[in-house]
Amino acid sequence: MKLQYWIVGLLLCFVVGTWAAVELPAGDEYTKLDMVDINERYDNVVDALEESSINDNLRSQLEEQYRCKIYLVTDEDYETNRNNAIKRQDVLLDYSMKVVDESTQNMENGIDFNGGGMVQNQVLAGKIAFSGQQENVDRLYSALIRRIILIFACLFFAIIILIILMYEQYMRPFHKLQEFAGQISKGNFDFPLDMNKNNYFGAFTESFDVMREELKRARQSEYEANQSKKELVASLSHDIKTPVATIKALCEILEIKVTSEAENEKIHVIEQKADVIDHLISDMFHATLEDLEKLKIVPTEELSTIIQPMFQEINHYGKIHLMNQVPECMICVDKLRLNQVIDNLINNSYKYAGTDIDVNFEKIGHELIVRIQDHGPGINTDELPLLVEKFYRGENAKGKDGSGLGLYLSKTFMEGMGGSMSVENNEGFCVTLTISLVH
Repeated sequence: MKLQYWIVGLLLCFVVGTWAAVELPAGDEYTKLDMVDINERYDNVVDALEESSINDNLRSQLEEQYRCKIYLVTDEDYETNRNNAIKRQDVLLDYSMKVVDESTQNMENGIDFNGGGMVQNQVLAGKIAFSGQQENVDRLYSALIRRIILIFACLFFAIIILIILMYEQYMRPFHKLQEFAGQISKGNFDFPLDMNKNNYFGAFTESFDVMREELKRARQSEYEANQSKKELVASLSHDIKTPVATIKALCEILEIKVTSEAENEKIHVIEQKADVIDHLISDMFHATLEDLEKLKIVPTEELSTIIQPMFQEINHYGKIHLMNQVPECMICVDKLRLNQVIDNLINNSYKYAGTDIDVNFEKIGHELIVRIQDHGPGINTDELPLLVEKFYRGENAKGKDGSGLGLYLSKTFMEGMGGSMSVENNEGFCVTLTISLVH
């Protein structure tokens, strides 16, 4: 609500309170006596007393009904009550009773000269008091109390409205900003900050919301940059393992062919340094992969003929045998990731089987099947489902270097390219790669 409306409401409250004070009747209206009303009540009291004999019950009833006090001369405290009534400025009216005076009777010749046989005289029996000034003062006091209560009630509601106004317009926005700052400090950049266009802090609040959007974009950019760095480190560290493996393989061949002891020592040093590099690269790759959700995979359309050179490049020991030619077709793969998959599988066979490796190609429907099989002892059947899990190493890997990530990454890469990878025992260890064709 706009501030103008609140101001109008406050003014109305003050106007009502002022009206209540101005409309209070003047004091002289309450000090005027209504003698007509007093005379009527007096006549009613006297008539009632003349019709019945005076007793305490009748006396109390009349006093309550006609708002008066009856003081009889026969009362012990008559003088005191009368004097107090005079002090209070009550209206005192005489109450007289008719009595018969037998001494005035004239019974001579049986004639009553007074016409009735007996003479009736008026005798003062007491006073009847009607509240004068005091009753009116009480009425004035009651009226003043009512007006004062009304004025304070108006002021109270005006203050309550003012407090609500202050809270809604000033305090509540700050409470929201406090909660907003707490959420931002926790990294919750999606926490909404409601804005009221009629609020005087609207522009101030909008600035905070703009800051939230900028922080969110900065955090997202930072996250993407870190992800890119992690992907680059993971990719490079894994790719470096291939040339290192090649260096180690060549060192083994040279150690067999070279007969000079000095040269063999140099070759051995090269092999040791290659081992050190391999361990360092494995540690770096291992640490990077723990924080990395997924390496980037970008499948593209390629000719199937790119697969055959990938096997020829790593055929260091002459143990890889391509059993047939690759069927020519268009496949959907990430060339870099597919090369990494083949490197992993071949190096595992070199490391754990050490036998010849047969590679078969077959086109079935919309898929190109690549089977890579060695002739080693294979894998324990119970371990086959676990081989493609992260960091798992089988029983045959004891005493040999490795991180337990090769088959896991290979399966991840193949699925990222829209294909699949499965492992089995078939007269050795066999891995089947399924590559999707371009439709």
